[in-house]
Amino acid sequence: MKPKEKVLIPPYFGSITIWKEILDSKVTWDIHKNYIKQTYRNRTYIHSANGLQNLTVPIKHSFEKFSMQSAIIDNSSSWRQNHWKSIKTAYNSAPFFEFYEDSLKKLFDTKFTNLLDLNMSTIKLISKWLEIEIIHDFSKIYNKSCCSKIDLRGLINYKNKTEIEFKKYNQVFIAKNGFLKDLSILDLIFNVGPNSESILK
Repeated sequence: MKPKEKVLIPPYFGSITIWKEILDSKVTWDIHKNYIKQTYRNRTYIHSANGLQNLTVPIKHSFEKFSMQSAIIDNSSSWRQNHWKSIKTAYNSAPFFEFYEDSLKKLFDTKFTNLLDLNMSTIKLISKWLEIEIIHDFSKIYNKSCCSKIDLRGLINYKNKTEIEFKKYNQVFIAKNGFLKDLSILDLIFNVGPNSESILK
């Protein structure tokens, strides 16, 4: 069956909803739409002992508008070490964390300058873990209309609620905090491992 053609904005790791849309699709990554703060472009949400935790990549901002491909990471802080420490603390006891730990640590040991390079590296890593190949390309210019493609660029805004039903799976702190839905894809993979794809479909 021919994969559905969709337009998305490359996220930092990406939520489970975003990955449900990526699966079995041909994706065009829109890298020309104006950058907007407080979206999945530079943040991801994990399930910590205290509940929902937001991990944000700091971006250098300017008074002029800029696109996703022009977003520069502010590496003056130790955000990479903080993200790694937070993820490890949250998921060290997850059933499958140890299988992915080394490759994730290697990613956080890498100093990225451009947010796009970081995000595409996280997408590549998740694809490898899920053992899937994403058919994708990049936008050449900004198009307000996506023509015949399914426009899912709005999913980059975590405030946009979806009607997607989520299959519950066991989470490390589910007994304490209850089930938290639509977290970072990291939460699903560390808790479910090779069965992640069945949850995504």
